[in-house]
Amino acid sequence: MRRNEYAGWREVFLFSLKQEMKQKSFRGFLILMCVIILAYVPVSAWLQQKGREQTRATEVSRLTVYDETGLGIDYSQALEGERYEDLRVAEEPGDGFASHVQVLEESQGSTEMLVHVTYEEAGYFNLTFVKAATADLKDKDCDQLSRDFESFFQDARIRVVDVNQEQLDFINQPVESRVERTTQEGEITPEEDGEGISMTEYYVLLAGIVIVMMIVNLSGGQIALSIVTEKSTKVVEYLMINVRPMALIVGKILAALTTVVIQFAAYGVCYLLSATIGRLVFGNAQSGVDAEGQSGIMELFAHVNVGTLLLAAAMILVGVLFFSIVAGLAGASVSRMEEMAEGLKIYQLLLVVGSYVGIFLCIMQMMGNVSDVVVNICCILPLSAPFVMPANLLLGKVGVATGLVSLAVVIVCTAALFSFTARVYESMIFYNGNVLKLKDILQIAKNRRAAVQNPGPAAPGGAGGNLGGGRVKPGKGGRTS
Repeated sequence: MRRNEYAGWREVFLFSLKQEMKQKSFRGFLILMCVIILAYVPVSAWLQQKGREQTRATEVSRLTVYDETGLGIDYSQALEGERYEDLRVAEEPGDGFASHVQVLEESQGSTEMLVHVTYEEAGYFNLTFVKAATADLKDKDCDQLSRDFESFFQDARIRVVDVNQEQLDFINQPVESRVERTTQEGEITPEEDGEGISMTEYYVLLAGIVIVMMIVNLSGGQIALSIVTEKSTKVVEYLMINVRPMALIVGKILAALTTVVIQFAAYGVCYLLSATIGRLVFGNAQSGVDAEGQSGIMELFAHVNVGTLLLAAAMILVGVLFFSIVAGLAGASVSRMEEMAEGLKIYQLLLVVGSYVGIFLCIMQMMGNVSDVVVNICCILPLSAPFVMPANLLLGKVGVATGLVSLAVVIVCTAALFSFTARVYESMIFYNGNVLKLKDILQIAKNRRAAVQNPGPAAPGGAGGNLGGGRVKPGKGGRTS
C-alpha cells in the first residue's frame, strides 16, 4: 500500500475516539463498572468482618458432657480459643442425661447445651447434641460448636489409646495409588501422565481467557458497529471524500483499542483505590482476599519478570489487532443494521473457536490429560494463541522461546490478514447490498489482484463498478455507491 492510502487516519482516529467517548452507553457502563469495583473490596471486607463479629464468641454459656463410652477423655480442654473463652465445659455421669434433658426442656431461655457420647452396637460413636426449644441460640452457632467438639473428640479418642502426635500425623498421611506398566523385558515403566494443575492455576488460566475475550469482544464489536452504522446512514460516503478506506479502518481500529485500554486502565485504578480503602478502613487483614489465597497466587507468579509481562501484553495487543481486522471486514460486508448479526457470524465463530480451545485446554490441564506438546501447539495457533499463551506464559507452563514463536506467528498472520484487507476493504466499504459471504470476499480479493496485475481502463466509481474490477458481482442486488 502507498503512504497516501493511510492519509487522514489520525483524523479518523480522533473522530472515532471522541464519538465513542460521547456515547451514553459507553460512559454509563464505564461508570457502573467503576462503582462496582470501587465498592467490591470494602463491601467484601465489611461482610467478612461482620461475619467474624457474629461468630467471634459463642452464645452457649455451658456445655455438659455425658460420656458413656468409658474412654476416660478429659473434656475440660474440649473447646478452647477466643470463641469459647466464656464457655464452661462440665462432665457428668452418663446415666443422668435423660433427667437433664427434661430439666432443660422445662427451663425458659436457657443457653446451656448437652452432648451425649455413646458407642453403638453397630460399631460407631454417636454424639447427640441437645438444646432447649426455648433457647435463644442460633442454629449456626450451635452447628459450629458441635463441629469443633467433634473434631476434639476425634483426636482425643486416639490419644487415649497412647498414640503420640507424631504417630497420629503418620497415621493421617494421605494414601496415593498409581498404576505402572511393565515392558516385555519385565521392567516397570511408570505411567507418563503428569499431575494436573491445581484449582488456583485453573482459575487463573480461565480468568486470563475471559479477560482477553472481553477485550477482543469489546474492541471488535465497537469497530463492526461503527462501520455498519456509518454505511447504513451514508456517513461513510462523506468520509470517503477526504480519507482513503485503509485510513478509515486503521483509525477505527486504533480508536477501539484506545477505548478498551481506557476502560481496563480505569478498572485497574478503581481496584487499587478499592483495595487501599479496604486496608485503611478495615486494616490489612480485611483486604477482601484471605492471606492464604493471596500468598498462593503470589507464589504462582513468583518467577514472572518484566520480559514475560511485556511478552504477554504484546500477545494480547497483537491478538486484539488480529480480531479487530476480522471485525472490520465483517462490518464492511454489511450494509444495513438489521443484517449486522448475520454479517458478524464469521467473526463470532472465530472468536468462539479461539476461546473454547483455551477453555478446553484448561480443563484438560486440570485433569492432567494433556502433554506439553499440545499446550505449545495451542499457544502457537493464531486463533487460540491470544487466549492461551499469556496466562500459560505467566504461570510458567510454556517457556519464553515458545512465547516468542507464538508472538511471531500471530504477527505474521496479522500482517497477512492486513494485506488481504488492504486489497478488499475499499471495494467492500463502497458495497451496498445483501450481506457478503466469505466466498464473495475471496472473489473480491482475486478480482483486485487481477486488476492490479492487468491494469485496464478505470471503472466508474473509483473502486470498480463490479466490486474490484472483476466480472463477478457478489450477492444479489449488490451495488456500489
